[in-house]
Amino acid sequence: MVMGVGTNQLRKISLKLQISTLLTYMLGFIALKLSGSKKEGIPRHGKINTLGYTLGALSLLYMMYSGLRRIIARAAPAILYVHGFFGLITLALSSLFVANRWSWKTVKNMRILVVLFLSTFSGGVYMFSRFYKEEGVLRRQQIKKQRVKTRV
Repeated sequence: MVMGVGTNQLRKISLKLQISTLLTYMLGFIALKLSGSKKEGIPRHGKINTLGYTLGALSLLYMMYSGLRRIIARAAPAILYVHGFFGLITLALSSLFVANRWSWKTVKNMRILVVLFLSTFSGGVYMFSRFYKEEGVLRRQQIKKQRVKTRV
């Protein structure tokens, strides 16, 4: 429990922020494609995607907390390490894209970043569903034990 908010609630908030990030990135892409000119579309695309980046960065607070807890407890599955690795690369590249306008900020590199983000996002959704299911089983077992204790 962190500041009165349960781990499961934090996990759900983090997932919602990541989904919002994905939707915001999609809106940024749509805004770019629907714009009449690059001069108008690229700045709009950049502003929308910066918002998406910010939403994604906010969700990192929980993910880092949760991941480190599992690693310290030696209960981290292998996918957590893979997800974390791709997540760090994605975050680093995204930070560079948001922070500056270097010449390597090309369509090709942006596509690579999209693939990295989608891979990381997919891994996160998988872990969310796996951990959510595990905690549900543990919760049901605890309830069962409590019922048995109260009957005795």
